[in-house]
Amino acid sequence: MTYWCLIIAATFVFSCKSNEKGKEDTVDATDNTIHKETPDSTNDVTSSTLEKEFSDTVNVKPAKDSVLLKFNFQKGKTYNYSMTLDAKRTKGDQNRGTTMKWNYDMQVVDESKDLKTIKATYKRIDMTADMGNDQKMEFSSEKKVDAMDFMQMPSKMFSIIKGKSFTMQVNEKGEVISVSGFDKIGEAVVNEMGLPEEMKPMMRENFQKQFNDDAVKQLFSQSFNALPNKYISVGDSWKTNTSLTALKQDISTIYTVRSIKGQRVLLTGDSKLKSPEGTTSGTQLSKLIIDARTGVMLDGFFDQKTTDGQMNSTTRIIGREY
Repeated sequence: MTYWCLIIAATFVFSCKSNEKGKEDTVDATDNTIHKETPDSTNDVTSSTLEKEFSDTVNVKPAKDSVLLKFNFQKGKTYNYSMTLDAKRTKGDQNRGTTMKWNYDMQVVDESKDLKTIKATYKRIDMTADMGNDQKMEFSSEKKVDAMDFMQMPSKMFSIIKGKSFTMQVNEKGEVISVSGFDKIGEAVVNEMGLPEEMKPMMRENFQKQFNDDAVKQLFSQSFNALPNKYISVGDSWKTNTSLTALKQDISTIYTVRSIKGQRVLLTGDSKLKSPEGTTSGTQLSKLIIDARTGVMLDGFFDQKTTDGQMNSTTRIIGREY
């Protein structure tokens, strides 16, 4: 899954806190962790609605016994992803939450052997922060804000990131082998935010910690790692393991093929999230519809919970080919 969004949310909160020191009710970075995605028109989609088109074939062997499931974006093609992340945190009698919406394009600009070179471009970013007590703040890459309006710094940051691109190389198992160009996005954010000179080093250091190429590489791998690069049949299962050093989290997931209809594959995922100490910090259940021709996640629904019960989130991802 796309856990990289959590880091981005945390960074935006940091930018607000840098200018609002001493305010006790500001949402902290941990409050902006976890997620949900879906365009407004599909906000009501649930795990059960997701598998409607497979209702008559779930756990039934199709006429064709197997399909090849691998990362196979086509050279010259562009794939668009919309994502909505909805996180809610409960602590005592306090309820807080964050909703983030992302839209980005992924274009295959080159390929060699089993590697695809992908250019990822941000199209739009929106965020709503619910700080409790009926206090909400809304930010968007589409907002035009005054340079001195520090409370809208996330909107300014989003507008700078909008239209920016970076590249990554992805193999047939959906593993991100390399990332380049994210450092330039970081420099653009620092230089275009209109910050006082004394604040720029802190912003640059924070951005580089969260958005170095290795962190982005690990986090984007979560978007594609359900693809085993082999022929699969209904009932087949496989396990993936991912270590997200940026989030200090290890994730193990067992994917199972529930149904195959033509070139559409319905998968379920059962994930365990572990802390660096090896203790379970959360669980996630997911359902994905994958296009076997390309490896595009056509639709995905994720339900994540922390073991302490304080954080719950849902995520919706919709992908399509232009």
